[in-house]
Amino acid sequence: MNRDKEVICFFEMPLEWQRQKYIRKLTKKLEEINREAELLFVDYPLNENTASEHYNISIAVIYINSCINSQTLEKLHNLRFLITRTTGIDHIDLLACKRRGVTVANLPYYASVTVAEHTIAFMFALARKMKSAIEKTQRFNFSRDGLLGLDLYGKTIGVIGTGNIGKEIVRMAYGIGMKILAHDINPSKELAEKYEVNYVSLEELLEKSDVIIVMVPYYSKTHHLINKNNIKLIKDTAMLINTARGPVVDTEALIWALENGKLKGGVALDVFEGEKVLLERSYLKEEVQLSIEERKALRTLHLLQYSNVMLTPHVAHYSAEAVERVIDCVVEDIIYFLLYRTSKVTFQVYF
Repeated sequence: MNRDKEVICFFEMPLEWQRQKYIRKLTKKLEEINREAELLFVDYPLNENTASEHYNISIAVIYINSCINSQTLEKLHNLRFLITRTTGIDHIDLLACKRRGVTVANLPYYASVTVAEHTIAFMFALARKMKSAIEKTQRFNFSRDGLLGLDLYGKTIGVIGTGNIGKEIVRMAYGIGMKILAHDINPSKELAEKYEVNYVSLEELLEKSDVIIVMVPYYSKTHHLINKNNIKLIKDTAMLINTARGPVVDTEALIWALENGKLKGGVALDVFEGEKVLLERSYLKEEVQLSIEERKALRTLHLLQYSNVMLTPHVAHYSAEAVERVIDCVVEDIIYFLLYRTSKVTFQVYF
């Protein structure tokens, strides 16, 4: 084997059409820079259990179910570059990667509009009680009982986190004619001037908003950012939408609120606690002793009994255009690393 030949492995890549697109685009770019690479594709995630099978890879392209920690990295002796096909990086131990000399890249921009559109779609669906309306008509019940909706024009939306996705939500909400509150550790002067965004404390945002959007990254300080203590501040008639990361919102707090007459406007979640268990259907295992994740998953399922709660299976980022952008960004990042041995993607992490 050519000593300069890179071994690039794509993890969590079960779809053949996606594999073929990567092969075509990456092969073409590699030829342009006169470099060789062996391309590998597997449908399972990269973690400490699967890493030993790929000890010789130099570049790993992972997805959300991979877990990169020190135990995983110890088995990847040749790994130099790690790309996650996600914006979030909570499945990667960045400090461990830094100690091992592994460069890390994420995709901060590919799904900004895509996730924002899904979030706004949730907002309209809750405002017009789409879940109940569809369920009723499927039962051949065409009465309007319980289907009185509300206008979003003139309502106050509170956006928690105004990064790449949050600012797109702000732009769309402004176009609807909503008043905009926001909370962020780095307030944007541009958003304040262009869209009349008023930055306030988290508590004030919760108290005054008719629609609450959670759009912050997940790390230690945002764990259960919405919890049993501050959820009591929310208006009884408000709605809450989370398309960021599940553990940012405490499921038990949501259940408490719904059972105590709050969040009558509804709850919409594309991400939720116990998500991994539910998406893998492993909660169906007949085990007497449930893990913490399995218990969280069952509590999340409890939310579905409420007519004003909507769940989607972490698909806010999943559109045809976004998938194409992911492929292009990953190929571009790999080529950039091969040329300059660094990543052009930089991101700020808080511990």
